[in-house]
Amino acid sequence: MSIPVDVSQLAAELERFGASAYVLTVRDDSTPHVAHVTFTLQDGALRCGASRTAARNVADRPTMSVLWPPHEEGGYSMIVDGECAVDGDELVVTPTSGVLHRPAPAPEGSAADCGSDCAPLGSTA
Repeated sequence: MSIPVDVSQLAAELERFGASAYVLTVRDDSTPHVAHVTFTLQDGALRCGASRTAARNVADRPTMSVLWPPHEEGGYSMIVDGECAVDGDELVVTPTSGVLHRPAPAPEGSAADCGSDCAPLGSTA
């Protein structure tokens, strides 16, 4: 489930999730390219080093996503979508939406029942 949100809480969420995340771009053949990077937040934009593949991908398809995995079993992942540009040797991602996400709930009473859900950025759910 994806909930579009105002990303004004991104700085606070980055304090919780950290600077290390995965950049997801799309190759010419429509397959995903995933790179593990370290971000900084400057003037509302996420900045990280750009591999040649990621830079080539965002030059043609600037819409992309960034994924921070959960820190604990059953915890939230953070997913931020944005428009990306290449600035020298860096990717600059302007966030457009974000979501805190956990897996969908398992059938009640099953061993995998974790009562999971999604929550907008900034939520304390």
